[in-house]
Amino acid sequence: MELKTIIMCLIGIFILFRIYRRARQNIGWQPLSPTKMKLRSAIFFILGLLFLVAEGLHPINLISEVLAIALGSVLAYYGAALTKLEQRDGKWQYLTNMWIGGSVTLLFLGRFSYRMYVLFTQGVPTGHGAADKLSFMGYSANSSWTSGLSLIMFAYYVVYYLLLLKKRKMASSVTGERLRQTV
Repeated sequence: MELKTIIMCLIGIFILFRIYRRARQNIGWQPLSPTKMKLRSAIFFILGLLFLVAEGLHPINLISEVLAIALGSVLAYYGAALTKLEQRDGKWQYLTNMWIGGSVTLLFLGRFSYRMYVLFTQGVPTGHGAADKLSFMGYSANSSWTSGLSLIMFAYYVVYYLLLLKKRKMASSVTGERLRQTV
């Protein structure tokens, strides 16, 4: 077997694993780790900024990107409002709304599948210019809506994790106040 084939198989396995993990996060109680959530928020924020820069802030693309960020933020707000938060065995855990989280995951999968289709049918950009490299890095395929779909996901997770951390902090203060009142 060729090295290129082995590498493609390993990349495929990694991608399938990440898709499984993303889908798994929408089902059942998940441990709430503030450090991981802050780190993920920072990573998604940086990736979102890279997508904005990769698109060159073109006015037509900017409209779809702003709408995508707004839609992702609204979904995150409702998702956080519908998320259940509990202390179980002394640790904070949360249960996401499966429909909202699943919708964001499906948007990601649809966009990812489209991008893979474009890569396999049209090939990887071969130009050596900065615009070609940024376009490939941003997976834009010269379409503002594909970048917009990614920005929905990035905005959703940045806002969702930050709102969830805020919700946990408020719940912790209420729980602490109840403990002080019983003593």
